[in-house]
Amino acid sequence: MNISKLVWWIIGIVVAALVVFLLVRQRPEVVGPKAPAPTVVTGEAVTIGAILPFAGDDAALGIPLQRSIQMAVDEFNSARGVGGRPLRVQYEDGKCDENEAATAAQKLVGVNKVKYIIGGACSGETLGFAPIANENKVIVISPSETSPNITTKGGEYVFRLAPSGAMAGSVAAQYAAKDLGARRAAIISEQTDYAQGLRATFKKAFEDQGGKIVVDETYQTGETDFRSQALKIKTANVDIVYLLPQTSAPGVLIAKQLKENGIEAAVLAAEVLIGRETVKNNAADLEGLVGFEAFFDEKSERAAPFLAAYQTKYNEVPPFPLFMANAYSIVYLVKDLIEQNQMDTEKAQKSLSTLSGWAGGALADVDLDENGDIIWKNYWVKQVFQGELKDIKVFTAE
Repeated sequence: MNISKLVWWIIGIVVAALVVFLLVRQRPEVVGPKAPAPTVVTGEAVTIGAILPFAGDDAALGIPLQRSIQMAVDEFNSARGVGGRPLRVQYEDGKCDENEAATAAQKLVGVNKVKYIIGGACSGETLGFAPIANENKVIVISPSETSPNITTKGGEYVFRLAPSGAMAGSVAAQYAAKDLGARRAAIISEQTDYAQGLRATFKKAFEDQGGKIVVDETYQTGETDFRSQALKIKTANVDIVYLLPQTSAPGVLIAKQLKENGIEAAVLAAEVLIGRETVKNNAADLEGLVGFEAFFDEKSERAAPFLAAYQTKYNEVPPFPLFMANAYSIVYLVKDLIEQNQMDTEKAQKSLSTLSGWAGGALADVDLDENGDIIWKNYWVKQVFQGELKDIKVFTAE
């Protein structure tokens, strides 16, 4: 091949390559459907508060509630947050104490400028900071507070998703009288708002059923020796003992000492003694105990995924399913209130006062009455049997 032919051959290759390049460049781009852009949560965080107990015996309730709240917050922040803004919870330790809770609320309202507080877990906490919340028009929603005093003393900005103990005490009394045929009862109760509220409602309802309270003993928080109370109960020859501790630890001690003193009467208790971990860790001492808690379908379409996710994340069976579902769902409710009313809590208060059929989080068909109490009539009757918590029946209060 001579040089001239070689040059022309090279030029031809270059021209062909240039033509192919131009054709490809001008060819319309073929693409599939575009994936939606990821949601971006930006801007200043929306901060709400939570007052719960994080130390001592009460932490057995406070920590699961905190975890449940945070699960909902994390879900929102991985999606669109609250109106496109990240949600943040400022947690404060109320220690199930009125004064501690009031101090915590002052910080949340005065420093953090929150307009919503989740809590308290205990009646002492909620009653302690309720005046601060009402004065500053801060919405309070409790996941687990059951004291009847909240109905009359909480104020118009305090709401709760746990049913009033006025109903729980009445259910226990009706069950004792009707199902167990009890006529003589003993009560052992701690000197706290929660326990005394249940004591008062049980006593009235049991007497209304024709029963008689023959032993009515109280004790101070921190006491550990209940042999004198056990002796009085044994001497009185009662049919049932209604046991009302603020937390599980003293309740387990009392149940144990009742057994040690040969008391064979049926022992009834509120939800605090049938927490799943409490039963698991104290099966022998609680064997035979009958407990009452608000009826909650743990296998419902909304509740089951949350409870399963909690168990997977924390490697424990949810110890207080209803209260934890409430805590988780309150975050959804607060989100709805903020997006509907911005941060206008006067409007939010009116929305809550007429709440009917609300669904969100792990709950459905939530109705609140004029006092801010959830409307609830059905209760589980459960019994510790061979180390496990067994369903006895669903009891509907009269």
